[in-house]
Amino acid sequence: MFPPPEVWPGFVERATPKHPQMGDISCRSALTMHRGAAHASPIARPVMAPSVDAPGAGRDKLHDPMVTRSCCDGLPAVVRGHLTCRAVETLVPIVQKQDIEGLVMGAP
Repeated sequence: MFPPPEVWPGFVERATPKHPQMGDISCRSALTMHRGAAHASPIARPVMAPSVDAPGAGRDKLHDPMVTRSCCDGLPAVVRGHLTCRAVETLVPIVQKQDIEGLVMGAP
């Protein structure tokens, strides 16, 4: 899951650029290898990152998902009914409460 840096160039060579359009959805495992995508546009690229946990797994205590109240109010009731997050006036950074051994954030 965490290859050594000397093999990283091979992943870069095999990477396939994607050009998403408005409304596209990208689904992948949290274990998918990615280094982020450059965003050169002056237009914001909103992202929703839902996750799935087994019922009763207890992992919900490790997360603090939130959505702005205005965004939540704009969602259809059927969608709002599935959200298990706080509605807040202003988003604040989430402090991750779990650790994935070997994950190096911001590595070149």
